[in-house]
Amino acid sequence: MSSDKNQQTTNSLAYFWLNSLESLLNAFVELDPSTRNQLVPLDGIVVRVKTFAPYQVFYLLFTTDRIEVSPRPQGEVQVRLSGRVRDLVWTLLGLESEQRAESKGHLHLWGDANTLNGLRFLLQEFNLRSAAAQWLKSHWPLNMLWQKLSQQDLSWLEDLQPLPSLIKQTREEIATLKIEVQQQQKTLDMMQHTLQKQLAQTRLLLGLVTSSLVVGIVGLILR
Repeated sequence: MSSDKNQQTTNSLAYFWLNSLESLLNAFVELDPSTRNQLVPLDGIVVRVKTFAPYQVFYLLFTTDRIEVSPRPQGEVQVRLSGRVRDLVWTLLGLESEQRAESKGHLHLWGDANTLNGLRFLLQEFNLRSAAAQWLKSHWPLNMLWQKLSQQDLSWLEDLQPLPSLIKQTREEIATLKIEVQQQQKTLDMMQHTLQKQLAQTRLLLGLVTSSLVVGIVGLILR
């Protein structure tokens, strides 16, 4: 009975972990339209993921607009991916390139060659354009995240859940600020145009006044 209860608790934790991971992955995908577009050619691809520290096996199913995470394969496995959780997270967040992680032996990818190329391209492009990477480097204590990953503290997953919405909020604030700056620049350009027009009119008026004075002086001299 105790063994069954422990197994049930383990399964519940595993499902919670996988559901949280799926939610986080898709929230980051939603931040990058180019990443969503790159999911289309991967539609139907199943990837078996094996992690170490902590040990976990789960499966990714790519669809045209999201990534589904499951403890069991939802189709035939075409690609296998393995590595430590901290290295996988670092790569998926764009904090280290997939190519560098593979060359250092931190990640291992193997399977169908064409599918591998598409998956590698997705990881590399996501790293190059990752909104998460730049935001994390400037807003988040990465040492604390790395420490939790190294210590197999699963609370890192909970810590990262609000990140996509925070990044989205930051990007919206930046977009709003850009609009305000553009409006201010437009107002400044209009003011400068008005000032230049007034200066031109002032120069013309001064020229007319000067001409009138010259004509008047000449007239007085000729009398």
